[in-house]
Amino acid sequence: MGQRIGTFLVNMWFSKPIKSIGFCQTKMVFLVRTDLGMGKGKIASQVAHAAIELYKQSLKNGNPYLKPWLNSGQPKIVLKISNNCEKALEDLYNSAKQQNLTVTKIQDSGKTQIEYGSLTVVAVGPGKVKDIDKITSQYKLL
Repeated sequence: MGQRIGTFLVNMWFSKPIKSIGFCQTKMVFLVRTDLGMGKGKIASQVAHAAIELYKQSLKNGNPYLKPWLNSGQPKIVLKISNNCEKALEDLYNSAKQQNLTVTKIQDSGKTQIEYGSLTVVAVGPGKVKDIDKITSQYKLL
């Protein structure tokens, strides 16, 4: 019975046709602002919000890299940005949009550590590693 439910859910999630692209290396990348002084738990929460949002967008828009990403262990890379953070994240977001990559911005709700509306994370993917690296390779791992 458990397998039937799992199969049903997978079929439901992928009921919108997603074009097959064959094998390619894919990933999601998250750029986290370090100038806000977020704690580890806050960072984890903000990255999780971004991952869920990218996944939802990918399902809704038929991202052709979603299935290869799911089938390859869902690689997720978390990078830090510490200089001119908000402008750099906005620029990265705009670059990703121009390249037709799936991208999202996470702004804090202001309930705990960070001021309401603060841009905390920009995330890109799933997409081809080489395409995402074009706009994120200059940043270091968090």
